[in-house]
Amino acid sequence: MNITNSPQRFGLVSKLIHWLMALLILSLIAIALYMDTLPRGPEKFQLFDLHKGLGLIAIAAIAIRIIWHRVSKVPAPIGEGIKLTMAHLGHLALYLLMLAMPISGMMMSLAGGHDVKFFGLFTIAGFAEKNVMLNELGASVHHYAGQLLYVVITGHVLAALYHHFILKDDTIKRITSK
Repeated sequence: MNITNSPQRFGLVSKLIHWLMALLILSLIAIALYMDTLPRGPEKFQLFDLHKGLGLIAIAAIAIRIIWHRVSKVPAPIGEGIKLTMAHLGHLALYLLMLAMPISGMMMSLAGGHDVKFFGLFTIAGFAEKNVMLNELGASVHHYAGQLLYVVITGHVLAALYHHFILKDDTIKRITSK
């Protein structure tokens, strides 16, 4: 298997980044949904710290992903016309949301005066003086971008399954097989 992408398939690095991002995002969603069920207390605050640490990893991972796609060009698209346009729009939405979620989460935390800890390795200190407007903006963006992310991820998965089972093309194989 090639490390870089070929005109037909994604290479090892792209596949690893794709699946690690998928696992990371699903983990962040699961933690967020579980946190929402908990009352204020130590367990919830520990999960907030875990969620924020993983959010920092997400920022780094999306930056690496964007850089990698500039270095190792994406394989030629399968399909044309409206399907290709929809695929491009779907991927653009995913990238924008993968950036918006951790950035708005950081904005919300820091402006709310809360530190962002990275697994005991370092801490980004929250604002000494809370900024209510910036905190609320971050919270709103994080909430609505999260809702939209659910829809876009569902569409992404359904489109992949449609390509595999209905169109019977190599869309899924390009990101899963050797």
